[in-house]
Amino acid sequence: MRRMNIKTQKWSRDERGFSVIQMLIALAVMMVLSGFAIIGLTRAKQNLKLQNSVRQLSSYLEKARLDAIKRHGNSSVVFTDISTYVVTMDWGAGVEPRTLQFEPGITIDSATLPTVNFNWRGRTQSCTTRFTVQNVPGEQNWIAVSDAGDVTVNSDVDSLPGDTTFVNVNGTADVSSTAVVSGSNVHNNAADCTDDASSAPPGPPIIGSGPGCSNESASPGTFTIRKNGAETKQVTVTPSSTGTITVQTTINLQVTPQSVAVTAGTPVVFSVTTLNGAKSTFPINFNTPCTTLTVLATVTN
Repeated sequence: MRRMNIKTQKWSRDERGFSVIQMLIALAVMMVLSGFAIIGLTRAKQNLKLQNSVRQLSSYLEKARLDAIKRHGNSSVVFTDISTYVVTMDWGAGVEPRTLQFEPGITIDSATLPTVNFNWRGRTQSCTTRFTVQNVPGEQNWIAVSDAGDVTVNSDVDSLPGDTTFVNVNGTADVSSTAVVSGSNVHNNAADCTDDASSAPPGPPIIGSGPGCSNESASPGTFTIRKNGAETKQVTVTPSSTGTITVQTTINLQVTPQSVAVTAGTPVVFSVTTLNGAKSTFPINFNTPCTTLTVLATVTN
């Protein structure tokens, strides 16, 4: 009888299941996995919002261009703030402006709000316009509209690749033996744009405007830089006061150093490089002890 009690007690102990510590560990693992799943789902939703907004914008740019050609008139897409734009074209009941918005959390990341005007030939009569669209996590897509009116997403239409080769075309079964087409030049749609960002000279130094800041400068005030870290550019800042300069810029640019102690009248050199393929004109703010100097960096191929 006593032996049976021992067996019963042992059986009872084995049937108790998980201990409190084991349950807490399992719960912690489940919470961590759930957290990663929620983060992944949130990023996927944000990426979908970005893609939808870019797709909608590029679609309206194409529609505005075709409408201008069809009517032999003018149409436009003009941003009024970082997430709102106005499309002016024939919507079926005459030419009128309509206001459209990106999805929540999607914004333009550019030094200036983009404006695209199409003439009766579907051209913009300006140089290639590039601007970047981004979501809350910082994922970016960029849109380019060439002077010929071509609209692309995350690619350029300015020119053919530099390694493109040309060959003569002569007689075949489908081409007259007397027909000869040859060529050796690459046409650049932006070649007629004297203010094309890719060839524009750097602008004048930007002078501080705060009290006692008349001697502060950042040079060059504007510059072009290649995407995906292909090159590094330098900006020289000359402060008028002793203290610290801090840098603020967009997520796709890296400026070093981010913060540096300075002495009045002593120039400081900052290095700028790109971190991804996003293209547009982005501001770099150098916060000096006296004021803020803004330099514009145009990211190209």
